[in-house]
Amino acid sequence: MARLILVVFGLAAAAVLDGCATPARVEQMTASAPAAATAALPEALKQNVAIKDVTGGKETNPLWASQVSSSEFEAALEASLRNAGLLQPNRQGGRFTLVANLDKLEQPFIGLDMTVTATVTYTLVERSTAKTVWQKTLVTPYTAKFGDALFGVERLKLANEGAARANISALIGELSGLHV
Repeated sequence: MARLILVVFGLAAAAVLDGCATPARVEQMTASAPAAATAALPEALKQNVAIKDVTGGKETNPLWASQVSSSEFEAALEASLRNAGLLQPNRQGGRFTLVANLDKLEQPFIGLDMTVTATVTYTLVERSTAKTVWQKTLVTPYTAKFGDALFGVERLKLANEGAARANISALIGELSGLHV
């Protein structure tokens, strides 16, 4: 009987400790640009895109659900643009500025496989003229399968990270086909 109580107590403690939501990880949201996409980038964009502003993210409440904050998304976007050869590291430099607004992160409340859909509006502006040269809302889903993580809070975080990464990858793909 005492052994059963210890097992039940141990399982309950593990559930409580693992039940805390943690924020999305920047390195898991960072897109690695495929060679084909970076080779197709317009010369005018190469190392000429500075991030101006990233908004719309939400901080994670450990007692509720994992989220993607604006600062985490911005760091992943910056690293991804650097990987693709687009980033102008000096925010005051570069021919273009990029604004990103994380409009929506659609998350399931519960489930075995969890699909999160990230909706982000990007605006690329030519710095010298303040003219919008490209603007688009990208919607990207990502599903974290039950086998990816045992606990739902971890699967939700994986799905958040995957949806953000897929969205940034879609952005890089869109920019590679842009004529500026």
